[in-house]
Amino acid sequence: MSTECESQGYPCYDFHAHVHAHGGKTTCNREHAHLHSGVTGPPQPRDGSHVHDIRGVTTFDFGHTHGYFSMTGPAIQLPGGYHTHYVSFETNEVDGHRHRIMGFVDPSKH
Repeated sequence: MSTECESQGYPCYDFHAHVHAHGGKTTCNREHAHLHSGVTGPPQPRDGSHVHDIRGVTTFDFGHTHGYFSMTGPAIQLPGGYHTHYVSFETNEVDGHRHRIMGFVDPSKH
């Protein structure tokens, strides 16, 4: 017996069962960078895969922080039933500049 998701042609994830940790350093702009860390939102089905929202505030450096809100890319399958997602986006503008955040969120089982 197939499940509803299989009959619609996409993998059957429990879309409330996982999130991903993320963290790293932003690009260096105007002679400084910021750290970012957090946990993604729950999965959202998208185009036969799923994505997560990713939002937060960077560390306070050079007298300011930056906020960010974006979506991950679709799931990238890894060995052992794990998967990850790629992210690449810019923070909000503060004091005339932005920083880029890019890389992979921590792997999770689905």
